[in-house]
Amino acid sequence: MVLIDLDDTLLDSRHNITEKTANIINQLLKMGIKVVLATGRMYRSSLPYARKLNLSGEIICYNGAYIRDLEKGTVIYHQPIDLALAEDIISETEKAGLYLNLYQDDELYVSERNEKSELYREISGIESKAVGRLSEFIKKAPTKMLVIEIEREKLQKSLAYFQEKYSSVVEITRSKEFFIEFMARGVSKGNALKITAERHGLPLDEVIAIGDSYNDISMIKAAGIGIAVGNAPPAVKKEADIIAGNHDNEGVSTVLAEIFGI
Repeated sequence: MVLIDLDDTLLDSRHNITEKTANIINQLLKMGIKVVLATGRMYRSSLPYARKLNLSGEIICYNGAYIRDLEKGTVIYHQPIDLALAEDIISETEKAGLYLNLYQDDELYVSERNEKSELYREISGIESKAVGRLSEFIKKAPTKMLVIEIEREKLQKSLAYFQEKYSSVVEITRSKEFFIEFMARGVSKGNALKITAERHGLPLDEVIAIGDSYNDISMIKAAGIGIAVGNAPPAVKKEADIIAGNHDNEGVSTVLAEIFGI
């Protein structure tokens, strides 16, 4: 089984899957190799790529908080953030003047649409719903929350603050350089990898995981072969068994072709 991250790994800088990559994955499927997308994205933001690749079985979304069967549409696993914790974190982001994405029922809610919501729309293809103050809107446990902060120093300070205050009760990670992501305690792509492998009776040493960012480290470490693409930061590459090429230079398709002798 091969688990592959989407953004900055399988997808190039224009958020596309190249023809070469699609062909290699198609050959893996014909060989009986299971291919699973493992992404921080929402389900409906990930689904078009799964369809393009003719994938079946599981898809891992929201950094492992949500696993769904592509054919049956059934939810295999869903672990939202505790509502009280989510309310507390939202309050902190509002006090700090941070922009927050709130994910509930595979919908994206924000306080207002602005340049940050437009940035996210360009990446994900998802239009957000502006609902005013999120602290007044939230009524149920969210699947995930995500801070968008372009100013590097502010992001670093915020990340350090949240990690110090909440890391014992929620999972905090980063995907893109300007995202801080919050999930329920115990949620990770690594945990989702283990759940999916177990469902298919596969030992972990028969699983390959490919990613580029901090939220991919858990699955890179959990897999029998963990691969970081060439554009990954040093901290991610350090945990990988193999360093592949850049996502804009057929890194994924090339390394998979080498491993499977295609």
